[in-house]
Amino acid sequence: MITGGLVVAGPASAAHATAADCSGGARGFTDIPDNLTGTAVNGSAVVNSWGDAAHFAQHWGYVNGVKMGWGYLSASTLSGGIRTHLWMDVSNDGGDNWIQCGPFEMWGNGTRTTAAYPTSTSSSRKFRVCASILGNPNQISCHAWW
Repeated sequence: MITGGLVVAGPASAAHATAADCSGGARGFTDIPDNLTGTAVNGSAVVNSWGDAAHFAQHWGYVNGVKMGWGYLSASTLSGGIRTHLWMDVSNDGGDNWIQCGPFEMWGNGTRTTAAYPTSTSSSRKFRVCASILGNPNQISCHAWW
């Protein structure tokens, strides 16, 4: 289901991938600092049943001179011990298939990024950022493909 540019639940899942799948240069990804920001697109929040919220967005910018996209998660009002996850899907065929980068875990407040991936002038290269926050039940939200 798509609501206001967000895919709520649906086929995106962090269950079968790990941060190691795209860390340390794996699969064409580049490690970046957890506080790196760029130009944000598709920003929104994921909220658990207790009202805790974490904001996440697709960012793009230049990393080592290369235009790249990455996921960015920020939280400043989470209750102690709340765990969030952030991941980014990258497709090279317009969103039919994708490789998942993450999830990257964050406990409590702070910022977290995924690894970065080069953008392309091809309309087939697309990015989608997803986040989850633990609660009762756990909440997962994903942006539309960018």
